[in-house]
Amino acid sequence: MNQCEKIWSDILDKLSGLVSVACYEIYFSKLKPVVIKDDTLILMTELTSVKNGIAKNFTAPLNMAIRESMAQIDGVKIILKSELSSYVEEEEKKEEKEEFHPSIKQIVFQKNYTFDNFVIGDSNKYAAAAARAVAEAPGKNLNPLFIYGMPGLGKTHILHAIGNEILRNNPSLKVYYTTAENFTNDLIYSIRNSNNNELMKQFREKYRNLDVLMMDDVQFLAKTNSAQENLFHIFNDLYTAEKQIILSSDRPVKELTYIEDRLTSRFASGVVADIQPPSFETRVAILQKKAYHYKIDVSQEVINYLAEKEKYNVRLLEGMLKTIGYFASLNNRAADSVEFAKEALRDSSSGQESAITMQKIAETTCEYFNIKVADICGKKKTKELVEPRQMAMYLVTVLLPEIPLASIGQFFGGRDHTTVIHARDKMQSQIGENENYKKKAEDIKNLIYNK
Repeated sequence: MNQCEKIWSDILDKLSGLVSVACYEIYFSKLKPVVIKDDTLILMTELTSVKNGIAKNFTAPLNMAIRESMAQIDGVKIILKSELSSYVEEEEKKEEKEEFHPSIKQIVFQKNYTFDNFVIGDSNKYAAAAARAVAEAPGKNLNPLFIYGMPGLGKTHILHAIGNEILRNNPSLKVYYTTAENFTNDLIYSIRNSNNNELMKQFREKYRNLDVLMMDDVQFLAKTNSAQENLFHIFNDLYTAEKQIILSSDRPVKELTYIEDRLTSRFASGVVADIQPPSFETRVAILQKKAYHYKIDVSQEVINYLAEKEKYNVRLLEGMLKTIGYFASLNNRAADSVEFAKEALRDSSSGQESAITMQKIAETTCEYFNIKVADICGKKKTKELVEPRQMAMYLVTVLLPEIPLASIGQFFGGRDHTTVIHARDKMQSQIGENENYKKKAEDIKNLIYNK
């Protein structure tokens, strides 16, 4: 999947929760990503009706989805197939001059991700304080900084806030934000073109000449020796030069079992700060701030309803608020009642997600593999049961990240948390390396959401 396809896939994922299934299928599912030009994603359709329909009726949810997906673009432009040749030819000429993989382009920090609009509560105050200290004096006392917490609690927001603050105070510093996946992709590109020594030189210089390196989602760091070996040396070079290193993960350092000990020991050698799910009061404060930011006219009753409905994932909470706001704008009214909020969320993926349970995940996985739940929750370790059991455990950790690993192990036949970690990491690796496994996981997820 190239850069354009990945960005569009992320945007589509967010759009699916903002528009009806019918509108999604008619207007968005058939659009094809072409190229990124002047920070605008170019999409292609064969139908004028699709192009005009999106421009007329779906500009607001499309812009919301772009912001929500963290896509590093300013917007999208939809062209007809007849216009395609000029864009493709122009990009091909551009690529002829490209000396290195496009992902070396420094990600611009999201301007709306600042410390001022990050709501602080008991669940995140330590991480927020550490992040501020790093932003004020990078490379000094809190190095490295390792932040971890379940998906959707604000880790990426904090990293971007640090970046924005550092560059506001020291615009000349070289500050780079990346993900473990992009780091690996950069390395793979350089290795595949190993006959060009200049590429490997650029790769090393790119990371080792930084003043601040931020790496998001380190749990996705490739298991390959080359990826971990290169990060190990880059880490040492930056640390020795007193350059700031900031890392984030969806799990504690001790649960990164497939990453070499010499790396994890360095991850934990500085300050480790966790982010827990926010309290009801913090969730209310987050919703109030988001409603003000997005100019959504919503009553306190609705805010309280949302804060009770989603207790763990701030990203889902924000998505539900945006969905209600968009629904209210379509009906030219305020979101002033719980009944109205329920109507707005009736088809949203957020509403569906709250109905997901371990039992539902296990049942759906077993239906997919045509086996019994009792089998994957039993003691048998036959080949035909191992994959479904590991897939089910993996999906629980992804779809229900708030559930402790020990509880997952108990559900699946009284196994301990290390078995769950092994199953999760193995399946995650298989999905990343094998399209067949990736398709199985996506198929089962879709069955779960539509059940």
